[in-house]
Amino acid sequence: MKDRTQGGRRTSWAALLTFLALVLASTPARAQDTSLEEFEEVDPYTKGDPAALERLGIVRTGSMPWTETHTSDGVRETLGGVPVIFLETAHFRIASTLESYKPKGDAIEKELLEAEFAALKKRLRGFKAPTKLDPWLRAHLYAQRCERLYADFTRAFGLKEEDFLSLEAKAKEGRSMGQGPYLGQKNKYTVLVTESTSAMSRYLKSHFQVELEYSYRAQWPDGYFLGINFEAFRQNGREFDVCLHTALIGALAQNLLDGYRDSRQAPPNWLRYGLAHWFARKIDTRWNQWNAGGTGDLEAEKLHIWEPRVYGLVKNEACTSWAKMMGWKGYEDIQPREHMIAWAAVDWMLTARADTARTLLFELAEPVNDYGPERPAKLLAQQERAFQKIWNQTPAELDKAFGAWVLKTYRK
Repeated sequence: MKDRTQGGRRTSWAALLTFLALVLASTPARAQDTSLEEFEEVDPYTKGDPAALERLGIVRTGSMPWTETHTSDGVRETLGGVPVIFLETAHFRIASTLESYKPKGDAIEKELLEAEFAALKKRLRGFKAPTKLDPWLRAHLYAQRCERLYADFTRAFGLKEEDFLSLEAKAKEGRSMGQGPYLGQKNKYTVLVTESTSAMSRYLKSHFQVELEYSYRAQWPDGYFLGINFEAFRQNGREFDVCLHTALIGALAQNLLDGYRDSRQAPPNWLRYGLAHWFARKIDTRWNQWNAGGTGDLEAEKLHIWEPRVYGLVKNEACTSWAKMMGWKGYEDIQPREHMIAWAAVDWMLTARADTARTLLFELAEPVNDYGPERPAKLLAQQERAFQKIWNQTPAELDKAFGAWVLKTYRK
C-alpha cells in the first residue's frame, strides 16, 4: 500500500467526506454471529447467464483479481467467513457483505429506488420491484451506482476512454495522463461495502494497519480503494440505505479525482471536497455532511438547502475568499460552513464554466512530485497558473466573478 488519502477529524460525527474514524470497539467477530444472513450462492437475478450479466454491465462475479497484493479470495479470508458478493464492472471491483434491507418509508429514498428499479427492469427480463432488497440486489444496485458516478464524472469533465490510451506517447509529449486506462490508474477502483463495523475494521487493520471501523479511502500501488460500512451509519441515526448511498458517492468521487492522471492528490482541496459534495447532493441533500454546521434536525432547520445560505454569505460579504480556499492544506483547514462555499465553487465551475472544466482539471491535476515542505507552495502556485491560463483571472478576480454568479443564481 502506498499513500493514504487525505482525511481529518471534527468534534461532531459527520458524513463520509470528513472521514471521521471511530476508534475500534471491542466487537465479537462477525463470522461467529449466529444471526448472520445466508447469501444465495448463485445470483438469483442473472442466474449466471452471460447475456444477462452483460446487460447489467457485469463482466465477472465470484473470484477475481483485487489489487497487486491480494485477490478476492484474500478479501474473503480477511473478512473471516462473512458471506460476500463480488461483482466486477467496466471500471470497478466491488465486494459487498450488505444484508437484506427493508425500506422504511422515506419518501426520497422510495423515489430513488423506484427509478433504479425501473432501470433494472429494462435490463433484466422478469424483474419485479421488491418490497425488500436482498443481498444480491443491494450489490447490483451499488454496482450500478458506482458506474453511474463514473459516467457522470467523465461527462462533467469531458473525459473519454481514449484519453487514457497510448499513455507513453502522451507522456513523451508532456501530456501525461497517468499509468493506466481507468482515469490514469492501472487497476479498476476497488470498493468494499460491509454490513458490519467489525468486518470493515478487520480488513482495514489487516491491509492498511489502521484500527478504524467507519470508512476509509486509500491508494493501492495500482489503484484506489474505498471501504464503508452500513452499521456505523445506523448507529449514528442514519438508518436508510440512501444515507450510505449518498456518502459512498461523495467519497468515491474523491477517489476518481485523485486517480485522474495518477495525480497523487495534486488537485486542490476546495475541488476535492466541493466535488464530493456536488455529486453526493445530487443523490440526497439531507445526508450530506451534517449540513455544514447544522444540528441534524433536518425537517426543522432545512439547513441542508445550501443555495440560500451561500447567497447570504456572499450578500453579507462573509464568503471565504478564493485565495484562502486555494491555500487549504487539508480537511482541518476547512470550517464547516466553508464546505458550502467549496460546493458552490464546483457548481460554478461545472455549470457556468462547463466548457473549460476539462482543461482546468487537466492543469489542476498536474502531478507535483515534491512531497517535502515546499509541496503546499508548489500546489498553490499551480492553481494560480491554472486560473490565469484557463480563465485569465487572479484570485481577487475570481472572488468578484464567483460572487456575482452566486447572487444571480442562488437568489432567494
